[in-house]
Amino acid sequence: MIPAIMCGNTCVWKSPQDAPLLSFALARIMHESGIPDGVINLVHGKGSGAGQHLVDAVDDGLVNKISFTGSTGVGKMIGEICGRNLVSCSLELGGKNPLVIMPSANLENAVTGAYWAGFGTAGQRCTSLGNLIVHESIYDKFLEMYMNKVRTTKIGDSMRHEDVLYGSMLSEKYAKDFLKGLDMCDASGAKRIHGEGRITEASAPENFLGSANEGVYMWPHVYVDVTEDMECFHEEIFGPVVTIVKAKDFDHALHLANASPYGLSSAIYTNDRLEAYRFKTGIKAGMTGINNSTTGAEAHLPFGGVKGSGNGTRESGIWVIEAYSYWHAVNDELSGKLQLAQMDVDEIEIEEAEADYGGLA
Repeated sequence: MIPAIMCGNTCVWKSPQDAPLLSFALARIMHESGIPDGVINLVHGKGSGAGQHLVDAVDDGLVNKISFTGSTGVGKMIGEICGRNLVSCSLELGGKNPLVIMPSANLENAVTGAYWAGFGTAGQRCTSLGNLIVHESIYDKFLEMYMNKVRTTKIGDSMRHEDVLYGSMLSEKYAKDFLKGLDMCDASGAKRIHGEGRITEASAPENFLGSANEGVYMWPHVYVDVTEDMECFHEEIFGPVVTIVKAKDFDHALHLANASPYGLSSAIYTNDRLEAYRFKTGIKAGMTGINNSTTGAEAHLPFGGVKGSGNGTRESGIWVIEAYSYWHAVNDELSGKLQLAQMDVDEIEIEEAEADYGGLA
């Protein structure tokens, strides 16, 4: 919305149905700061209600641009409507972000990066870790280090307790969807080695702080023995869960990283620069971290995805300006006569010089 205003547009903003008051507060701040009436127009409602009406306005010729962040299914529907009306849209959609660990990696750094990517903000980021792909030669050692860290996870209200990694789920709805995702992992045949679903007073991890009744808290979950043919390998699960996949070699790891239908964020931990280069050029994703996490370092970069994660537009950095404006080429001729640069040509006679081409071989 901010880049859209910077480019001189007016906006209709549908607030998220789970937190409409935050949107109202920001809109009021903008109004009180002097933004003219009609520049920001806040609409509350559900996606299936208010959101659908805004999308329908494209068919009525009332909208010149739509920016949507959400599921791939809804994004495809919006893209179809915008496409038939030749209206531009920016789509930031789902992700099953892979993180690869190779034998040459600094394992302590890799554990820290994979831990934050999987469980920071309770895994509720579009760039959160999906499939953790570990080379088989270091698999056992890495898994032991990783699980030692997972078991120490502090969960609770960070406003009351220090060193908390993550807190509550965004809402009861997100919690229910997350639990369905765990059921999918179990049904797929993946092996759960940590996590017991929702945190309750009777079932809480050792480092849970506070009361389970004051929020919708979830255990951190880890699944192993995940393979490419499992549904949980391909589907995004929004919450604190990591699915771990074993790779035979670099080529297999890269194949696994590209095997999901998404292409938002990706990462590799390696100290082999050739592997880093091959991953950078071979991965089908909008963003890649080398010896860094899948999330948290992209604020100043062109944010966005490919495949099922977006339509190629970018919503961060200076590149976002192009998403809310268009190129306009102007030719202002001051010579007083017609200029036809593409047609004003002359013929030049060129005499070919003698050369010993055989000596150049």
